[in-house]
Order: sequence, then C-alpha cells, then structure tokens
Amino acid sequence: MRVIPALLTLALLGLTACASDLDTAPAPVTVRPGAITAWEAWKADENAAWSKNEFAILKIDDAVYLNEGETAWLDTRRQKMLEYKWTLGVPRGRHFKVTFANGTATVVNGKKETFTLDKMQRVSVAPGIDVRFALTQVNPGVSGLRVMVYNQGHPLAKNFHGLEHFPYNPDAVVEAAFEASPSPEGVDFQTSRGWLKRINRVGYASFTLMGKPAKLGMFSDESDPKKVKQISAFFLDELSGKETYGVGRYLDIEVNGLPERLTIDFNRAYNPNCARSPHYNCPYATEKLPVALRAGEKIPPKH
Repeated sequence: MRVIPALLTLALLGLTACASDLDTAPAPVTVRPGAITAWEAWKADENAAWSKNEFAILKIDDAVYLNEGETAWLDTRRQKMLEYKWTLGVPRGRHFKVTFANGTATVVNGKKETFTLDKMQRVSVAPGIDVRFALTQVNPGVSGLRVMVYNQGHPLAKNFHGLEHFPYNPDAVVEAAFEASPSPEGVDFQTSRGWLKRINRVGYASFTLMGKPAKLGMFSDESDPKKVKQISAFFLDELSGKETYGVGRYLDIEVNGLPERLTIDFNRAYNPNCARSPHYNCPYATEKLPVALRAGEKIPPKH
C-alpha cells in the first residue's frame, strides 16, 4: 500500500525537476520586427555599391594618391579592353593631368581648372569615363588627394555575382554599454598600402556576444564628440582567415553624438573595400572577438 504514494512522490519530483529545467532554459532569441527586411535592404545597397551604382567600386580602373605638390597624368593601356591608368611620369602627347597643391586640385584637360576640396569633385574625360577626387589621409593626420578614374564598361562590375553573407543570426544582435573617451584619441592603423592611417577612438562598447563578454573600440573621423554621426568598429573573430576576411571586418553604427547605450548588429559586418579592390587604403583590424562569428559578410573568393 505504500508503493502508490511513493510512485506519486517520484512523479511529483519529476514534474518539479522538469519545471525547474524549463525555468533555467535560455529563452529563445526573438527577431525584432522588420529586422530581416531591413537587413535584406542593407545587403542590396552593399551589392549596388560594388557594381551597379554610377561610381561603383568595381568600376574603378585605377587610383593614385598625391602628396602636396605632386602631379599625376592619365594614360591608357590596352588589355582585353581599353583601360586607364595613372602615372607620375609625363607621358607623350596631350593628356589629362591633376596637381595637388595648397589644398586645391588643378586639372588640365584641354583647359586648366582649379577645384576646391570641400567635397568630392568630378570631371568627365570621355563618354563613360570620369575622374573623381577628394581629400584623404596619406600619412597620420596629413591630407593628400585621392584620384580615381571610373570606367562604366569595366568587366569586373559587369561580371560581379554579388557578396556572400551568413544567414541572418539573431544571436549576433547585442545591446552594448558605451563608455566615451574623455577626449578623442588618435590611433594609427597599419593599412593595406603599407601606410599608417590615424582614426579617432571615441570610446568603447562593452557587451555579451553569444555568451561571452566582449569589448570593442569605437572610432570616428570626427574629432568633436558632439558632431559624431557615425561610429565604426574594426574587428577580427575566431573565423578570420578561414570563413571571414583575414584582416578583419568593419561595422558602422549611425548615432547622434556619443550615446550611453547602443545596439550592435553584427549581421551588418562587412569586408573593407580592399577585400576586392586594390585601389583603396584600408586599416587592418587589431581587436579580436572571442567567438566564431558566423554573421555578416563571408570571406571573399580567392582569399
């Protein structure tokens, strides 16, 4: 007669244990409303920046970076199609040339014209061929002139099949505490061109990613904290060089001044332009996340 109460006791204990397990089981990660739709739109914009936009990255024939007082001439070369290239030596014949001096750019293309550099400038060379130029950093804290020639018929843009991303991962969206620096600190990064590039570290973001504590420096080109509209992180992870780009990925977050907290969505991590184009000057990441981050853009082909 004591068996039945004993069995009931065991059953009750089992139910209690199951309830306890349910209480301690991690809650399922929910996807924010509209998050995947917004992510798909972001991916479409990323792909357009590489191949479809008027001045897409893969439409660049060549680029040159000029220091104060330097001049570059635009020449042509015949490969599978007519391509344009920059040279610092004077070619024969009449050619388009650009000189950087005293904070302005002087272009000679049949006529001489001087441009201020408060914004990106554009000059047409021939149908479908344009030159764009703007100030950029060529040494830590020193501006030079980056000049690019775009070819609307470039085969790399025409044959581009799109970027590859990991599936959307809700675990890669985190809430972070942001600790602003007392004042922006210039940090010199090694770049893809073998130069140094100085970017202002404006603070640190601290968060838990996939169960592990993490901290990343946040950077901005703006030196006035009140004027910061975007902060960026440059990072490696446990998959760098295997499934993600070997020198790191970038992440940009829109802000209005420096916040106390922010949402970081690593599904929007992207590879620097240098992953597929030799025409940029990209800083290498130095901070590493302690996780295998299968979120965001994958390693590009041939890396």
